Amino acid sequence: MKLHQRLSIAGQLAWLFAFFALLVFGICGAALLFFLDKSLQHERQHVQRTKLEVVMQMVARTRAGGRVSDQWHSIEEHLNTLHHSDRSTYYWVFCQEAQGKACSTGNDTMRAVAQTASQTRGWQRLRFDAAGVQPMGAESGEYLQVLGHAVKGLPPGDQVLVMVGSDGARAQATLSDFAWLVTAVVVCGGLATALLGWALARWALRPLRELSDAARTLGPDRLAQRLDLPPQPTELYPLVQSFNAALDRMEAAFRQLETFNANVAHELRSPLATLIGATQVALLHPRSAEALQEVLTDNLEDLERLAAVVRDMLFLSRADHGERADATLPLDLRVLAEEMAEFFESLLAESGTQLDIRGNVTLEGNAGLLKRALSNLLMNAMQYAQAGTPIQITMGIEHGQCELAVVNQGPAIDEATRARMFDRFYRADGVRTRDAGHVGLGLAIVRAVAKMHGGGVFASSAQGVNRIGMRLPLTQTFS
Repeated sequence: MKLHQRLSIAGQLAWLFAFFALLVFGICGAALLFFLDKSLQHERQHVQRTKLEVVMQMVARTRAGGRVSDQWHSIEEHLNTLHHSDRSTYYWVFCQEAQGKACSTGNDTMRAVAQTASQTRGWQRLRFDAAGVQPMGAESGEYLQVLGHAVKGLPPGDQVLVMVGSDGARAQATLSDFAWLVTAVVVCGGLATALLGWALARWALRPLRELSDAARTLGPDRLAQRLDLPPQPTELYPLVQSFNAALDRMEAAFRQLETFNANVAHELRSPLATLIGATQVALLHPRSAEALQEVLTDNLEDLERLAAVVRDMLFLSRADHGERADATLPLDLRVLAEEMAEFFESLLAESGTQLDIRGNVTLEGNAGLLKRALSNLLMNAMQYAQAGTPIQITMGIEHGQCELAVVNQGPAIDEATRARMFDRFYRADGVRTRDAGHVGLGLAIVRAVAKMHGGGVFASSAQGVNRIGMRLPLTQTFS
């Protein structure tokens, strides 16, 4: 999905607010409708039972202890009066006396309905055409709801049934109107909640938009700029702090890259200038073959130094990109150290330096890479060790890792130098200056080798003793 097609957080929250508002309002509206329907039914039944009781009392008063048939004309007049006072209510009276005389305001079907209704507590449904009455109009429903009851206290063998029917269309119309009202309230409430939710989300996300605007101003020309912590909300603090920490790392990497580029240019400029100058001088006048061969020999030495620098830079680049040591085998570090001691034997003898090897550790690693790292550590120690003092190669296991170090006596290394001595092309002031042939990549390669083995580097200096080395993970150890 394209960016412009994605919903914003405010939009998503608005939809969620609308959904849950419709859900909650809908449930509440349905519950209101349900209870309103039940309340209306209860109220109508109560009113209808009251009317039924009124009719029964009217029949009792009218007959005055006599027979109902004798007062039937008066009863019909009372029923007509009651119906005209409320045309939504219909009344029926059925009389069957022991002497065989029968009177009724309805047909035989209605008599059967009244007989059934008198034996049932609840409502009975009855169509208008079956009841023999006309609806009030278009607003009337299709059914009447009737209640019936038998009059008590009659002479033996007499039976009088009273039935009252009412048109429930009004109640249904009221319920329908209320349902439409509830639906309108639910829809409007959902839309209003969505709109308010969107506005609230936009307001709450305002600090995030401000941070986004501030982040857009960042660039290579403003590396030191950082995002300010917003006063509210506090939930953005971890985001801003993490973003600023990432900017710190990017600035450090950018500065390191700038320094690296400057150092590379510096290291390559001098040899290239020498090569160009020597070649121009050689071409300025006719030279003998021996003279040209001497110039080419000098140029070749400079070219080999340049090639070594380029190889070291490519090696460090591969290590920075996460390349791991391959062709790892179980290695006896003491044997590897003895091979390096034999390799440096002539240089050590020339400087009058004694080399001691202490410890014995076996680990899995790449022999070529570890020899290269140990060679750089030895060259660094020989360069800065005090004359006539011994150099030691120590190895041991500390906290589940192998510590391989080269120890020498020499000028103390301050903390600032220890923090940066493994950087590329780094050279400290004072005694730790560059000698010919050293470009400041040796210890950087040591760190790269340790990183390719999943380890790290360390340096310590105390009481004139400097200890520089690597910590490497183990697979097997022997003491």
